[in-house]
Amino acid sequence: MITKFAKIATLFIVFLIIAGASAYLTLTFIIKSEETVIVPDLVGKDVVTALEQLTDLQLNTKVNGSEYSRQFPKNHVTFQEPAPGSEIKKDRDIRIIISKGPKNILMPNLISLSERQARMIMEENGISQGRLTHTYFNAVGKDNIIAQVPSAGAMITRGASVDLLVSMGSRPV
Repeated sequence: MITKFAKIATLFIVFLIIAGASAYLTLTFIIKSEETVIVPDLVGKDVVTALEQLTDLQLNTKVNGSEYSRQFPKNHVTFQEPAPGSEIKKDRDIRIIISKGPKNILMPNLISLSERQARMIMEENGISQGRLTHTYFNAVGKDNIIAQVPSAGAMITRGASVDLLVSMGSRPV
């Protein structure tokens, strides 16, 4: 009775070993048989070129959104995942983010505001300060803005700089 049980247990263990080895070899063969490709560098390229490259390499494109960018023009790739140079299998996803281009805003009117108020408005709008020039001017109080370039109402990109002319008040006698 024990020998019969030992034979059945031995046959069962041998069966499990053969089945496990067969499954392992089959999966290894299937996985290794898939071709791999090197992920190209898409950042900075326009969307059409990126799509053509990925299609040629038999990779899928997933657009994960878009964002404003001063660095990249509209409809260019700003980010990709996986990173360029990575080795992946064909028919895998490459996630990209597309640039909306720079964000344009109207230049606010800074004339007759104090220099402090002008800096606060510029900071709120993402405008940087360009040249700051001081001169004597009777019509505008001391430390107030006399002129600005670009002028109020002009379309500018966020991050652009503005040159300011600031009053030093009345000329001393």
